Amino acid sequence: MHVRTLVIAALVGVSATLAACSSDNTLGLAVAGGTNTDTLSNARIRVVNATATSLDVATAGTVGTGNAAIGFGAASTCLSTSSTRPNVAVRVAGSSTVLPGLATAYQSGVAYTVIAYPGAGGATQIATISDAFTPISGEVGLRVFNAGASGTSYDVYVTAPGASLATTPPSFGAVTTGTATNFLGLSTTSPQQVRITTTGSKAVLLDLGNLALAAGQNATLVVAPPASGSTAPRAFFAAGC
Repeated sequence: MHVRTLVIAALVGVSATLAACSSDNTLGLAVAGGTNTDTLSNARIRVVNATATSLDVATAGTVGTGNAAIGFGAASTCLSTSSTRPNVAVRVAGSSTVLPGLATAYQSGVAYTVIAYPGAGGATQIATISDAFTPISGEVGLRVFNAGASGTSYDVYVTAPGASLATTPPSFGAVTTGTATNFLGLSTTSPQQVRITTTGSKAVLLDLGNLALAAGQNATLVVAPPASGSTAPRAFFAAGC
């Protein structure tokens, strides 16, 4: 599923730490409360930062608790906003200047993950992706977004721990820059190991270890550009609203 990207005139660099790097990580998918009151005419959004520039997320001009100086791999709280007249803005941290690029309308009653990621020429791009997926009992909904450099394409494998990839097809195949996959329902009855390769290769670029996923939740695995001095991509999980 291709997502529309919007270019923002904000310079970015490369930094940060992998958000999920141990060999036995638990993906915590608890959702923090938003700053607005939910109504049937509202949408819910969470802003995720895959750039090296810290961001503030303001609602009705105010940066609430948990929405200031959001760094790489971090996210805002889940914010409720009018679907037809959104009052959410993204700013460079500490600045009052609103960055253009957020959607001007959403679908009522739908949750969205909004990902800021590095674009060509040092600009920041924004992808707005619907979270409209309900995993069945005992499963988690997982998808992948490629926030890497232009021209990158990744395969992502979600397998039993230690399973050979030699004859295993990718769970998410050929995820190209600026695109998101559909959600996949994954069982939470046993740990799942997540590994990332270049599309068509079985050589592991990044091993996220064995993850215990929380049933009933949705999450996006964001694959980001390498840190300075490295060639391996970074990655982190972002919980849906």
